[in-house]
Amino acid sequence: MQAGAARTTLARLDALPMRIPILARFALFASASHVIIAVQLAFWPLFLAARGLDATEMGIVTGIGLWARVAAHPLVGFFADLSGDRRRVMLILSVFAFLSFGLYVPAHGFWPMLLIGTVSGIAFATALPLADNAVLQSGVDYGRFRIWASLTFLVVTLAIGELLKRAPPDSLVVLLLIGSALMGLSVCAMPRGDGPAARRSDPGAWRSLIRGRHLLFLAAAALIQASHLVYYGYSSLYWKGLGYGTDVIGWLWAEGVVAEIMLFYWASRLFRGANPAHLLLLGGAAGVLRWTVLASATSLWALAAVNFMHCFTFAAAHLGAMYYLLRNAPASHAGTAQSLYSATLGLGFGLVAFFAGALYDAVGGSAFYAMATMSGAGAAAALLLGRLATKS
Repeated sequence: MQAGAARTTLARLDALPMRIPILARFALFASASHVIIAVQLAFWPLFLAARGLDATEMGIVTGIGLWARVAAHPLVGFFADLSGDRRRVMLILSVFAFLSFGLYVPAHGFWPMLLIGTVSGIAFATALPLADNAVLQSGVDYGRFRIWASLTFLVVTLAIGELLKRAPPDSLVVLLLIGSALMGLSVCAMPRGDGPAARRSDPGAWRSLIRGRHLLFLAAAALIQASHLVYYGYSSLYWKGLGYGTDVIGWLWAEGVVAEIMLFYWASRLFRGANPAHLLLLGGAAGVLRWTVLASATSLWALAAVNFMHCFTFAAAHLGAMYYLLRNAPASHAGTAQSLYSATLGLGFGLVAFFAGALYDAVGGSAFYAMATMSGAGAAAALLLGRLATKS
């Protein structure tokens, strides 16, 4: 019944004149999904605490949810490729995300939070790489699409900070419901997938996803992105320990987001025809410098100077990964390749999370030196990838 209703809805939408530019349709998804990401990345511990969880229980809920998503990513991507209708899969995931977020309204305590968090996290997170794949396959400028994600994250993060001065943490659930509902609407407006063509037999496709060069790409991307973990998790604590107020810390975070927005905006002009491995190399090399300076610098000018490098350590590396997948992933397994990339990043973050907290507790800001080492390893892998690549 649900599948039939979904088919009817999509058929009616396809019959409507699509006067809205395709970039705007994808941008709605980027904005909707990053409403949810802003809530969960920056403020979700406040909600979990209000629902009775302590710090240890929060860590368990977060950790199990992360590993569940790592396992689910390739399976959902494979099913999307097999079905030949990526959009329908994304719509079903959006509906499940909306319904599972709604369960937070009455829920309290550890076990309900664990169950709901795992189910909703899988439904929400596995839709994201399918959207990236849809953008790449459509020919839309990926950088211009990604701008809307960054802008929304910045605006919503600032807005939530003001909201929570006046409303309890329970109000965050409303934002999750709004975000997931808008995700579903945006999916309905997306172009159809490849249909039966996506299901064509391609015996070499799986081999291409597990060959050495592709595994080297995954290792480079995971090392570079996971090297951000100390920054994401502990930089605010570190800067506060250096004597900076929350207003300064907020602006340092905002600076990084603005930097990535600027790079995404100019990406098509700056990197047209660039070798994806070179963008990964740029991200890794910039990470070595950025994390080394953050480990030792204390002046605001130095912190601000290297924090602007987020446009390289995150954005350039992410664009390199997207361009690599666009040019190298088999069309018949594009969704699987995109989801495998997301799973690998999750695996990288999960592994680093095991020691990052203890490392920061032990050595403080010097933990950034470990991140610089990781970034350097990612740069080395990207350099080797560039030499092995036969496609640019």
